[in-house]
Amino acid sequence: MRVLGIAALVLVTGAALAAHTEPHRERVTTVEGTVEGEAEGATVAFRGIRFAAPPVGALRFKAPQPPPHWTGTRLALDMSPACPQLLDGDPTENGHAVMAEDCLALNVWTPKVDAKRRPVMVWIHGGAYVVGSTRNTWYNGSRLAARGDVVVVTINYRLGAWGFLSLPGFGPEYAGSANAGLLDQVAALRWVRANIAAFGGDPGNVTIFGESAGASSIGDLLAMPIANGLYARAILESGLPSARPVDQSVRQNRLTTEFLKAVGASTAAELQAKSMEELLHAQEQVFAVHSDIGTFVPSIDGIVLEERAFDVVAAGRGSGVPLLIGTTLDEMQYFNTAEDLGLDHKPREVLIKQLEAAAGARAPEILAVYERLYPRWGDTVVQIASDAIMRNPSIRLAEALSAHQNVYMYLFTYRSTSTYKPFASAHAMELPFVFGGVGNLDEIVFTGRDPRRFALADTVMDAWTAFARTGNPTPRQGPEWPAYEPRRRLTMELGVHVGVLSDPLAEQRLAWGDAVPTVEQASRFLQEN
Repeated sequence: MRVLGIAALVLVTGAALAAHTEPHRERVTTVEGTVEGEAEGATVAFRGIRFAAPPVGALRFKAPQPPPHWTGTRLALDMSPACPQLLDGDPTENGHAVMAEDCLALNVWTPKVDAKRRPVMVWIHGGAYVVGSTRNTWYNGSRLAARGDVVVVTINYRLGAWGFLSLPGFGPEYAGSANAGLLDQVAALRWVRANIAAFGGDPGNVTIFGESAGASSIGDLLAMPIANGLYARAILESGLPSARPVDQSVRQNRLTTEFLKAVGASTAAELQAKSMEELLHAQEQVFAVHSDIGTFVPSIDGIVLEERAFDVVAAGRGSGVPLLIGTTLDEMQYFNTAEDLGLDHKPREVLIKQLEAAAGARAPEILAVYERLYPRWGDTVVQIASDAIMRNPSIRLAEALSAHQNVYMYLFTYRSTSTYKPFASAHAMELPFVFGGVGNLDEIVFTGRDPRRFALADTVMDAWTAFARTGNPTPRQGPEWPAYEPRRRLTMELGVHVGVLSDPLAEQRLAWGDAVPTVEQASRFLQEN
């Protein structure tokens, strides 16, 4: 019996091995060399292709350099490591535990390797410039590429101190260190321009799209002359161009000083000698002990960014490409739940002081409007913070840009039915719909199981790819999507209901009048309880 059992096991194992087949492989020759990808769903995926030289050793903290060339064929089957970062329990982030400084790589999903020249969509991930990577399963581009017949590219860029530590005092070769992460994004776009035709994409029709810090990055790219000509359209999902004041240099200098002190380095050589783990520990120390300084973000350095990107773009002095801009309905509910900021319990007197600092004499009227519209105190605070930090600035940007170029606005109103936490229509809620991942268990934790989410995902993917193809986001089965202008303020609602709204949430917008909180004033609605 034992012999028969072993024989049966061999037969079963052999049959299983015979039934398993490797995915179909495809090869593409890039400027640097040949890569081999594999079939993924209805697309061919090429993963972990370097777009710049590894930013290690003497290249750490410096502008990205061209990628090396190679002979033969390199397998492009596995994602590159995430760039160094501190891990946390954010439900919208996953896959970043595999990390290394050699992380400047991208992934390509194409419906077919041919000469068709499809629209190209380049994704820039969010994560407050300190977390995130293309390893996040939420950013798998296969569904979006297949549904829209587009080529989807997702890119890594340096984060935290590696991407945004200001070190010009260490010598001219560190002149761009304060915005090295943005320069990484430019390097990736240059790679796309040089190589994407070989993957079936059109280098002359590239749409950059991103969420949160990814959208803010795109806002900065719009203001950077060195990025001109590398893209034809842009989508900003819940993010704005840099809007910190010029005097942020004081904050930047202090951040650099405290970081170098924490890591124990006073020269370039000493800093370069530190390990990735030592740098991460120093970053963690600075964030914990000096939270008042802020974090590593793009800044005006006179080289990469010469002035506030928001001012450049809003004045029509940035790239004049068509834009798609939007926010979620309950933006700051994300931080109230995922990061447990306790906005439900913010003392009333604290909120009043914050409103007075941000809006002056209009503070009582603003609070009265929101309390009437949102009787639950937590909702009052979330909506005030959402408008001050994200929605109102997005509207003001769209207003200004509508005089110079085509701008389309959306309001994402799908509300989560998750049993994990009350996410409502929080920051990042549109992501599973943009990439079509609403059926994935990791994303259901965020979106919930409302069966209507599948139809909405199809609509959103159709709108995003229509915009990439033509510059107009009208989806194939949806209503006509008009351009935004200040008179009617026509905005597409994307939720259980899909349709055009005229001036949505007008009462909230009008309550603020001409009051425009600074970045620091707006952030206090989240940071100070």
